[in-house]
Amino acid sequence: MDSDTLKKVLDYVDNHITEKIGLGDLSKIAGYSPFYFSKQFSETMGMPPTGYIRIRKLQYAIVPLLEGQKVLDVALMYAFDSHEGFTRAFTKLFGSTPSTVRKYLTAYTVPEYVVPNGKNREVNRAMKHENDLQHNMNQLVFEVLKESLEEARKGFCTQMEVTFLSDDVVKISDNGRGLPLSDDLHASKEVLDKILAGRPVTNAQYSQMGDLIQSGMQTVNSLCESLHISATRNNHRFEQDYVRGVAQHEIIVSESSGKSGTSVVLKPDQAIFGSTVFSRKEIVDWLTEKAADLPGLTVKFSHDA
Repeated sequence: MDSDTLKKVLDYVDNHITEKIGLGDLSKIAGYSPFYFSKQFSETMGMPPTGYIRIRKLQYAIVPLLEGQKVLDVALMYAFDSHEGFTRAFTKLFGSTPSTVRKYLTAYTVPEYVVPNGKNREVNRAMKHENDLQHNMNQLVFEVLKESLEEARKGFCTQMEVTFLSDDVVKISDNGRGLPLSDDLHASKEVLDKILAGRPVTNAQYSQMGDLIQSGMQTVNSLCESLHISATRNNHRFEQDYVRGVAQHEIIVSESSGKSGTSVVLKPDQAIFGSTVFSRKEIVDWLTEKAADLPGLTVKFSHDA
């Protein structure tokens, strides 16, 4: 399917996003039979038309949710048959219920669609190559490690530990100052939002992202199926859990007699990375090389799996 035809189809989907969009409507725009159109669309976009329409509807649905509209009203607005069906599809795609996203997602803009050309499709196929997926998974860990290394460069961190857990979960901890959180939960939420708050990323969006070098912690959090952060500071421990960048509850605060520091436990999103596993050697080699320039820093690696 040529780019101009595909653009007309994608424009139609966005312009009629609150309506029931049938395969026949789209095939007429493309000038193909429904069967041939479905085949061409799937080959070009990497998913069937019905799957693409569902993703776009759910992406658009986040906006009125954040504006405070009721879940049922949003479900009907985007032509879902029921509250339950909408919630099920939404949770499957984004990992969090519509109610959780409405309460804890800080901001969201519907992403622009991308019309793949021949080069895009080659990039998309390459992104699915196991080595590239593994490289980007490791980048998620590197971004977290950079935060601890920066604390060490400033003279506030003398110990780091990386623990490889089961099911491709990695824990990174340090004895730095801990995040600047306090009993003022509103201010603490703003700090965490600025550092970590992300947004759900679909597989289709990820395929257009390219290399994740210098991606930043918000992108890291968005690409994690789960991320738990625990920061100890001023005799208090602050904890928060995220799913694909969205906080799952209010900040948990408890008293702690432990030393200051930060711990991050992350699991990359299997909906994006599939069965890819971390390269432990690459992570160990990367951190060992970076820590060599910091003689006052002790680095420990452990394996619980």
